[in-house]
Amino acid sequence: MGRGKELTKEQIAAISSRTLVGKDNEEISAITGLALRSVQRWTKKCKDAGDSDPPLQKKRTGKARLTSQRTLKVLQRQVDLEPRISAKELREKNPRLLQDFSVRTIQRRLRDDLCFQYRAPRRKPILMTLQKKKRLLFCKKYSAWEPEKWKKVLWSDEATFTVTGNRGGKVRLRAGWDPYHPEYTEGTVKHPESVMVWGALGYHGTGELLALPKNLTVNKERYLELLADHLEDCFIACQNEIFQQDGAPAHTAKWVSSWFEWVGVDYIRDWPGNSPDLSPIENIWALMKRRLRGRDTSTVPHLVAQLQVIWANLDPPSSRTWPYPYPNVSRAAGRRRATRPSTRGRCPRFHSTRPLVLQSQLLACERSPPFDLPTLLARLASPSSRQHAVTRLTCASMRQDRVNSRPERMCR
Repeated sequence: MGRGKELTKEQIAAISSRTLVGKDNEEISAITGLALRSVQRWTKKCKDAGDSDPPLQKKRTGKARLTSQRTLKVLQRQVDLEPRISAKELREKNPRLLQDFSVRTIQRRLRDDLCFQYRAPRRKPILMTLQKKKRLLFCKKYSAWEPEKWKKVLWSDEATFTVTGNRGGKVRLRAGWDPYHPEYTEGTVKHPESVMVWGALGYHGTGELLALPKNLTVNKERYLELLADHLEDCFIACQNEIFQQDGAPAHTAKWVSSWFEWVGVDYIRDWPGNSPDLSPIENIWALMKRRLRGRDTSTVPHLVAQLQVIWANLDPPSSRTWPYPYPNVSRAAGRRRATRPSTRGRCPRFHSTRPLVLQSQLLACERSPPFDLPTLLARLASPSSRQHAVTRLTCASMRQDRVNSRPERMCR
């Protein structure tokens, strides 16, 4: 005969209390309605425990498991060979071994015994063989860098944010009302507007977040103008010395590389392509997209305003999600960023003056294809401290040439 149901905590407490007042087993069995043998067993436990509480009911082992070690090994071997296989497919591929098991049982064995987590695959860029080799060489080269040197790197990147039509918050819908009424819905379009932003951050805080104009393609001229206007402020705000950028064509153009050499900016030259996982600023873009949920992003101005608010309120722990170990520092970086003095117009390396407009116009008139920036700068005999501004204004002049559609004044 099998064992009966386990006694509850209340039934055990009832037996214990009546045992302490001196009632015999027959009386306790009649009062509680429990079997006499169960009462005798728990009465003995109560007397052995004395004044202390009796031990609780031990949990039973339950029904014997159907899955053996051989079955688990077969499951593990097949899942290792086919990580995307489902529990139902496992059962269909092994009819003789798993015909007596339900799909739910197979799922429990995979999760509890074999520690397989069933989740959606992570999304990552597709890497070609050459890109993998470059990543490996990059990691070998920079693995010798100490964390203190990585803290001097200023990370930069562009990101695109889409107008979602979300006006912020949620709605309260009365029971029985139409949930598709315009007051309770959020409008969507097939091709929503978007805005591209450029940002930079370092170990000690964030730099500037710039929203680029609508329908603007970042080419080498516009990117060079952006760096000439804002890179120095970002270096000062983040207290960094080394600049990082990805391998986009506008970033690796000869113009940009020549400008870095002229102004003396130290930057990482061999950043591997298609490797966003190596840059900590990608974590910030993902964080900002999560924080945009529930905010008013129905128009481009509203979206830009919300992005500026989120960027300004990034706390230092969020902006220091680095791929290497680093020590924690104080939260005073945000206060330093908010109270830092403006340096625009003080550094001749990054900010132009009005007399240079004439030099830039002269340089734009004298250029001829193929356009060689170092040669033309040397021909102009401009001081090295001002050549960055000449380059920036020349880029603006070339962009205006493209607008005016003058093929003879376009650079190749």
